[in-house]
Amino acid sequence: MDGGKPEHSIPEKPRALPATEVLIGRLGWLIRLRWVAVGGSLFFVEVARRVLPIHIYFSQIFTVLGMLALYNMILGLVLRRVRRGGVGDSGNGSGGEGEESVGGVARFILPRTLPGVEYYDSKAAQAALLAGAQIGFDLFFLALLLHFAGGIENPLRVFFLFHIIIASILLSRQATYVVATAGLVFLSAVALGEFWGILPHYALEGHWRLDGYLDPGLVGAQLFLLGVTLFVAAYLASSIAARLRRRELDVVVLSRYLADKTESLEATCAELSAAEEAKSQYMRKVAHELRGPLGTIRTALTVVLEMMPETVAEKTLDLIRRAHRRAGELADITQELLSLSRAKGGRAVADFTLVEPAVLARHAMERLEFRAEEAGVSLSAEVEGELPAILGDPEGLGDLLANLLGNAVRYTPKGGSATLRVHGVGGRLVMEVEDTGIGIPKEDLPRIFDEFFRSKVAREFAPDGSGLGMAIVKAVLEHHEGSISVESAPGEGTRVRVEIPFEFDL
Repeated sequence: MDGGKPEHSIPEKPRALPATEVLIGRLGWLIRLRWVAVGGSLFFVEVARRVLPIHIYFSQIFTVLGMLALYNMILGLVLRRVRRGGVGDSGNGSGGEGEESVGGVARFILPRTLPGVEYYDSKAAQAALLAGAQIGFDLFFLALLLHFAGGIENPLRVFFLFHIIIASILLSRQATYVVATAGLVFLSAVALGEFWGILPHYALEGHWRLDGYLDPGLVGAQLFLLGVTLFVAAYLASSIAARLRRRELDVVVLSRYLADKTESLEATCAELSAAEEAKSQYMRKVAHELRGPLGTIRTALTVVLEMMPETVAEKTLDLIRRAHRRAGELADITQELLSLSRAKGGRAVADFTLVEPAVLARHAMERLEFRAEEAGVSLSAEVEGELPAILGDPEGLGDLLANLLGNAVRYTPKGGSATLRVHGVGGRLVMEVEDTGIGIPKEDLPRIFDEFFRSKVAREFAPDGSGLGMAIVKAVLEHHEGSISVESAPGEGTRVRVEIPFEFDL
């Protein structure tokens, strides 16, 4: 915790609340569910008329269902208008305006969010009020249907529970309790209205008591049990819904936070990529500028050494030889920097064409032949015949092989050997370089592709070297979609295996 800030902070409010969009979507689900209820009621009435020994008042029930269907059509038109208005238009990312656009009734109806997080806007208020109105009318129509289907005697009064569950999903906990109270009030109005003779009783007959609606004990018990059931259901359903809603909001907040972080990381990566490109361009420019003068210095020193008279002091001659050697080493490093910057430039600077593996191997052998002879290392190649041409960058692939063979020669003691093997396996060109050199310690293997890295064993055996060879190999392989594996142990030599597909998408 730094500067007194909490360990977990809530990110800035998004422009539009996903919960508002979800609420409007669930209103559409509620309208579709009501169509199912109308159709199911019609089907049930028809089946009950034929199967159950009860009397059904078809005209009254069909009238109520017709009113419900008409009401549902009007709700569909209203919801379509709300959707056309969009979601979150009134929010601008600040909590103040969102709260001003949501009235007190809407705030009472809307589900609660985390402390300090007020995402709701005017569209959320409209959706919440529309949801509350729908559920209220649904309770009224359900009570009316029960009135025409036996009243308090009808066991289908438990259907009031469905609206409690729906309210807990769409509305706040206190609004769910209001729905439960409204359901109990509507059913009590039917039961007491029939009990006091204010409303006519439509008896189901059959196995039902014809005078049950006049029994005060039965009516009171039924209303009490229904009230307890509705409020217990309201508590349980709203508690579960509130917990799920908090988890849902946590996920939304976290996803927005991660999205912001992802954008930040992408921007950082873009900056790093630009910096890397600028570094590569600078490296190429510097190397180009140095290569010419270094070549001139090296040539001049060569001429001086060849023309030096025998009378020159040995100390002077030794200084010139050292300058000549150092100039050569600096020229080699400059060339490696050029190769590395070119390889890192990828396909943007590469000239891809068909390359014959046999030609590639021959040129690499020719480049290292003189160095191997000077080092006393036996250099050989085994190239499989009839290999297809590979699509690649000739210069980059040449640098790759030259660096692998160069390392094998440099770190192999006099009298040792270095072997290049080239063959094809399953649509991929395989190039292996194996030597009998000093090997690489196990702890250094993960770092051999790092720029300028040289293991302690390598530095002791060959003090001269830039540590760029394997970095060049890796960069060339990346834009050829190739892979590399290295097997080595101190004193047992090294085997490097490179695989490149013969064809790939440019």
